Amino acid sequence: MQRRATSALIALVLAMSGCASGPLDGSVWSERSPLGRTLDTVQPSPNPKHVAVSEPAAEPSGAISLGDALAAALLRSPALEATGYEVRAREAEALQAGLLPNPDLDIEFENFGGTGEVHGFDSMETTLALSQLVELGGKRVKRRRVAEYETRLAGWEYEIRRIDVLSKTAANYVGLLAAERRLRIAIETQELSQRVFDAVGERVDAGKVSPVERIKARVELAQAELERAQTERAVAAARVRLASNWGSTSPQFDSIAGNLDVIVAPPSLESLLAQVEQNPDIARWAAEASLRQAEIELALAQRIPDITVAGGMRYYSEIDETAFVAGLSMPLQIFDRNQGGIRAARLRALQGRRLEEAARVQTRTMVTEAFQILDAAYISVHSTRDEILPSAELAFEAAEEAFRQGKIGALGLLDAERTLFDAHRQLTAALTTYHLAVIASERLIGAPLHPDDQPQGNDQ
Repeated sequence: MQRRATSALIALVLAMSGCASGPLDGSVWSERSPLGRTLDTVQPSPNPKHVAVSEPAAEPSGAISLGDALAAALLRSPALEATGYEVRAREAEALQAGLLPNPDLDIEFENFGGTGEVHGFDSMETTLALSQLVELGGKRVKRRRVAEYETRLAGWEYEIRRIDVLSKTAANYVGLLAAERRLRIAIETQELSQRVFDAVGERVDAGKVSPVERIKARVELAQAELERAQTERAVAAARVRLASNWGSTSPQFDSIAGNLDVIVAPPSLESLLAQVEQNPDIARWAAEASLRQAEIELALAQRIPDITVAGGMRYYSEIDETAFVAGLSMPLQIFDRNQGGIRAARLRALQGRRLEEAARVQTRTMVTEAFQILDAAYISVHSTRDEILPSAELAFEAAEEAFRQGKIGALGLLDAERTLFDAHRQLTAALTTYHLAVIASERLIGAPLHPDDQPQGNDQ
């Protein structure tokens, strides 16, 4: 009889058990925008054995290119890796959401230690039973589906972070190139100011000009020296800013390669707006809409009450016999039929549509603004490089010759010098604005403006 009871309990456990859902297939990591798609990124392990931060890739050193900087940032960025851990955590939660609830084991002793005929243990009844919650309405499947869409949204957040890292690194790279260019201008300004100061000093000593000219030249030289010192510090700060993208506070690289003078005519505004859907800030809303629909379906399923089934064996000590026991319970959906949950899920679905529309309008507006900045910078570069700078150079050469011939004083030469280097600074500012506008536009469309120029790792 005991063997038959044991066999019945085993059969009951098997009948109540089910297969757990497996992990996601990893496709969440494959949803990438075209921008930097070929570059590897940091992806945490889905099943870490212990809580420990993974060892990052080697920090770039020596002479580096833009491709090297982008590759290092994607493999070493602490913020990107942290977002990757959130994706892995969502995957684990999706696994958990698909598991069956555990059965309960109940052991009950009755009719013992009383008075009269039920004193002692001779009349004791022992019940051994298993109970199992059975979710109806497909709740487990729908709960799992909600968790999977939440995982996919986490994947899109990872993609948003990825292209943010790309854009920020590229912008900091351009910032360092611009700072180094400004430093070269500052050095040239100081050297020229020094030559002017020396030449004025010789003329003052010869009695050809007033000593006031020397004072003016000395002021100009002091300003040039101060500008150089400030620009050197700006370069050092820009180096640290670039290295921070791959989690470093002490840059190990020696120099960077790049030429700000290379520019390409901007594409049309229409072509940029046509690519807005590639922006992960927009592309994510398809998964968001699916999530909110899945939440509605789960809320509707939660109207259906679950049942708890129980079964087991009861042993009667008094007659040395056993018998089966079984039971079923379920809540009565009289007051709570999840009315509020259903309404909230539907309202959030409507909210999601409006948020998607707002995100699309905002992104298209930002693309238009970025295009205007890009187009204006492109025109400014050509105007400065083709007209303003050559004229300033000719004016300075003429002033320098006139100064040597004694036709103008130091003030006229210094004024021509300021005009020349102001033109160089203006060109540097226009080039910097152009390249930053390119980066901003690429971030907004999720793709390179000129695919053939997209950097690869270790490119030179």
